[in-house]
Amino acid sequence: MPRRKYITAPGDSGLQDTNETTVLLSLVAALSLEDIEHVRRQSVLTAGSPGSGSPNDEEFALQLFAEEALALESLARDMRLAQSLNTALEADTGLLEEIARSEEACRRDREYALALAAGRPLPIVQELPPIVDSGTMAVRRVLDYSSTSAASLDVAARSSTIVSISTTTSTKARVETCVICRDPIEGPVVHAPCGDFYDVGCLVDLFRAAMVDETLFPPACCRQPFEVEEVRIYLDKDLQKSVDRKTIEFGTKNRVYCHKPTCSAFIGAATPAATRVLCTTCWAYTCGHCKAAAHSLSIRCTNSEDAAVVALAEESGWKRCPGCGHLVELSIGCYHMTCRCRHQFCYLCTAPWRTCTCQQWDEERLLVVAQDRVQRQGVRAPTRGGDVGEYHRRVAREAERLRVDHNCVHRWKYVVTEGRCEGCSHYLRLFLFNCRGCHMWACARCRRNRWL
Repeated sequence: MPRRKYITAPGDSGLQDTNETTVLLSLVAALSLEDIEHVRRQSVLTAGSPGSGSPNDEEFALQLFAEEALALESLARDMRLAQSLNTALEADTGLLEEIARSEEACRRDREYALALAAGRPLPIVQELPPIVDSGTMAVRRVLDYSSTSAASLDVAARSSTIVSISTTTSTKARVETCVICRDPIEGPVVHAPCGDFYDVGCLVDLFRAAMVDETLFPPACCRQPFEVEEVRIYLDKDLQKSVDRKTIEFGTKNRVYCHKPTCSAFIGAATPAATRVLCTTCWAYTCGHCKAAAHSLSIRCTNSEDAAVVALAEESGWKRCPGCGHLVELSIGCYHMTCRCRHQFCYLCTAPWRTCTCQQWDEERLLVVAQDRVQRQGVRAPTRGGDVGEYHRRVAREAERLRVDHNCVHRWKYVVTEGRCEGCSHYLRLFLFNCRGCHMWACARCRRNRWL
């Protein structure tokens, strides 16, 4: 019988490091296989060449021992993999908890907003459990094994988890408030370029809204755009792809869209001559010059719209934005136009703003805007017997002020009232913001994110 090599297993008096345990199990398995192989060689030398019949009891026992040793080696490998996963989870526990809490807060905020918009009773919102501010967190895996006998090497592994948490609450972190939903931010805090704070839910909502509303693009706060690369980590993959596509689309001035109304996907920039442009969404071809269905390149085409639309534009006095080519209409205000593509131009001659000598105001429109500003201040037109002179003097002062400074740099104040936002036309029931200068009413989203 060969001289056996025994290894004393650690007792229960202390916790052993997992790496040491897996190394020990691997060593036990390797030595067991070595001993089994040694016994087999000694048996062959003693009894001669093995017979061709069925294995005897000794060979059968050695085979069972070998299978148990291989199972022990497999257990050691599984333990090493489990320890690696445990280390990764331990490192990411805080981040995963913050993400889960942020998603739960967004879900509750959405339910609250839907109930508020539909006029239903508001749901009872329970406070989320606080995040444990842990200074140190040790997660130790204790792997205990015992052998039933040294000969069988029947090792059973058991694992238990002991979580030791020590907290340091000497200084409590400051809780920021989201400027959009006005709730305390319990997850990651997103810093806007202007210095405001956003939670992840409101930031994602802003980017999603900007994908379908060009007046919100690029996503900004206080007219300062977000750096997409800095906030990309908070956007899912589909939203990241949409932002990349819309950046190209909204950055193209003369755009071509698929001529099929059921598709209308953005294809690219217009071409100076007839070109067959393929839509990768519906695989239809569109002419890059006239923007209609693709035709023979030998046919001369124009990019003019339907004659009825052109005639209506001329009759109504509409102008075409030099930046993107869209038709725009001046309904109220001065001749300083700001298109949805952010291009600023003169409505009279379509030259870039402040590069022409055209007058800035139409007198009738100036008077209408001045009266609107005065009435926004709570001063109504006097009825019969009222002080008409004072009202007209206030309108005249407001008109002269508008001649000098028509582009208001909004200074907002919070007002607890209900009303309609002049930016998005949504009706708000709890509060609005009112500009101290032009007395415009806006919701929190338009005040921060829309280029008013």
